Formats: sequence, C-alpha cells, structure tokens
Amino acid sequence: MAQAPRYTPNPVPSNPEDLPRYIFEELTKLQGALQENATTFIEVKNVEPSKKKQGDIVYADGSDFNPGSAGEGIYFVNAAGNYTKL
Repeated sequence: MAQAPRYTPNPVPSNPEDLPRYIFEELTKLQGALQENATTFIEVKNVEPSKKKQGDIVYADGSDFNPGSAGEGIYFVNAAGNYTKL
C-alpha cells in the first residue's frame, strides 16, 4: 500500500531572527517529502462516494461500486455528473 509523504517539523526557534532560516529549511524539507513519491495512489472504493463533483477521479471495485455496470476501473465525473470509465 502507498505511504503518505513523511514530514516532521523541527521545533520553532525562540529567537525571531532565526525564523527566516527556519522557514527556508522547513520548506525545503516539505519539498523533499512531496517529491519522495512520484506515483499517485488511488484507493479502491467499494461504495460510491457520498458527494461527487465534476473532475473527481475514483477507482471502483466493480462489484459493490460499479458505475454504469462497466466493471472495475478508474472513472472520472464528467460535466453532466456521470461517471465515465477511463
């Protein structure tokens, strides 16, 4: 299973003069954490999401959640609010 990027902030410095360097270092750490996992993970859903909007992307399991009876796969919600299999 895919893991979320890992980021643990350092303690905030007590001296206000150290804040610019602290912020720069923390932003650099965040950038590294976000670049660790270049693969996008889409969780398999076995229930239709309670709210959907245009542009949503879901991975339907094809049994309990089977949009349009098209089977397991990745779907997006089009402008009409319908699931379209990719």
